[in-house]
Amino acid sequence: MEPPLLLHLTTGLIAWAFLSLGAAVAGLYFPAKCNPANTECWRGFWFMIAIWGLVDGIIGWANLLGGPVEMDFLRNVLLINSVLDLAYITAGIVLATRQKPLLKGFGAAVLIQGVFLLLFDLVFLWLAYRV
Repeated sequence: MEPPLLLHLTTGLIAWAFLSLGAAVAGLYFPAKCNPANTECWRGFWFMIAIWGLVDGIIGWANLLGGPVEMDFLRNVLLINSVLDLAYITAGIVLATRQKPLLKGFGAAVLIQGVFLLLFDLVFLWLAYRV
């Protein structure tokens, strides 16, 4: 496999993880001034963003520590991840339509993460087929 592609993929994922974690810390530390129901929604949103950032960071770190990867394996992983991203988007929509504010916040966060990761995986899948 071309090392630059895996390195770009990994650094992009780690950058997204840091952005997610930083935004979550800021969002939880400086809560929005709004009614109590919205406060619970935002708390759920930022908490879920932090969880996703942590998981993305762990996956990125594992990529840095891992050895070389065959291009066919990377393509398969990106394809499977793209399908999973569609499941995340669906779950996010379902959660965002619930009545409880906490679930609405979780849903919005899962939806945002799913959309970003779908675009991210599809771009790198396209690049992997071009190599």
